[in-house]
Amino acid sequence: MRNVLVAAERPVSQLIEDAAGVAQEMGSGSFRELVKVRGRIECPKPLTAELSHTPCVSYRYSVTREYEEVLWERDKEGRSVRRVHRKSEVVASNEARTTFWLDDGTGKILVHPERAKLDLVKSHSSFQPFHTGPSSFSVGSFVLNLGSAPGGTLGYRYEEECLPLDQEVTVVAEAGDGGGELGLRSPEAVDQPFLVTRNLQEVIRRDRLSVAILKGMSVGLAVVAVFIFLLGVVR
Repeated sequence: MRNVLVAAERPVSQLIEDAAGVAQEMGSGSFRELVKVRGRIECPKPLTAELSHTPCVSYRYSVTREYEEVLWERDKEGRSVRRVHRKSEVVASNEARTTFWLDDGTGKILVHPERAKLDLVKSHSSFQPFHTGPSSFSVGSFVLNLGSAPGGTLGYRYEEECLPLDQEVTVVAEAGDGGGELGLRSPEAVDQPFLVTRNLQEVIRRDRLSVAILKGMSVGLAVVAVFIFLLGVVR
């Protein structure tokens, strides 16, 4: 969280100017800075989300089989009791992402989202009850070949999230001109953030809350340790 706050807010036009200045003095590939840039997503060759067909720069989906399993258990009297447990298992999943442009009104910069933590939007959610007969289910361009569905199958749940075009986001990343091309990439330092988020303030709020909880737990454990120590001394 501290590094997110430290990251400098920069317009794309300034990044282009700074990178050019550093390249002139020190050579191409020398510019590097942890930054925050807010703008809109553009992509000339977007991905197509498989379930919703949404044009996007990243998506992930899962298909979950929901089923009932009958188990025989012993009650307190030792009698055998039949119990039905509802369970689930993921039978298919996939995710994809591609590079995109971030346009903040002053210019455009290429974003390489590999290893980034992406704030995706829910783009599809549905449940298809299973009925004996059909050999497959299809949602969007995804087809699930059932074959002989296992016994107890209730149905299949389809979930999808994506990062659509024209979405306004904040990218916290390392701006650099490695390879001769200016872009936003995963920082070389492992402790630095790489985020693509719709609400940076919410990210900061959650991080602050997590830090406060951890501090509270640490103080509580310290108090308990002192109490146990004093209890031992008294005895």
